[in-house]
Amino acid sequence: MLKDTQKKWFGHGVLMMLSTLVFGVGYWMFIVGGFEIIPGYIIEFQLPGSERGWKIMHSAPVLNGLMVIGVALVLPAIDFKEKTAKLLGWLIVGDGWANVLFYIGSNFSDNRALAYSDTHLGAASLWSWIGLAPAAIFGAIAIVVMTIIGWRAVTQPASSQ
Repeated sequence: MLKDTQKKWFGHGVLMMLSTLVFGVGYWMFIVGGFEIIPGYIIEFQLPGSERGWKIMHSAPVLNGLMVIGVALVLPAIDFKEKTAKLLGWLIVGDGWANVLFYIGSNFSDNRALAYSDTHLGAASLWSWIGLAPAAIFGAIAIVVMTIIGWRAVTQPASSQ
């Protein structure tokens, strides 16, 4: 039943938004250079990555969560067969998580996970691949899926009820 699947999509969207809160703690610790246990007592350490990268990890996944929740709300209102709707919805969930991985990989790779090889931005690493490969694959898929959903929504005849 699509309603049960829809609840799972909501859950994935909320978990993507939760990741922004968790990454916000990392962002805070990166800026402070550690963690303040009690006022005035900081355990000093430096997290890897950059301030820019932590800021993106802290802010961008929420948009992916909203994308997943938006699609979860829209799909039941459009005349797709249940099997097709589920496939389209799960592909968007996959894209949402692939983008969360991208933000992580981007923060920890010198080339911001924008290429599989060294670029003028910096050297490639395993983080480049972790960030870019899923995002590139699911990003292309998501463009097609969103086109299908959007096109069906704008061309579907209005209900006669």
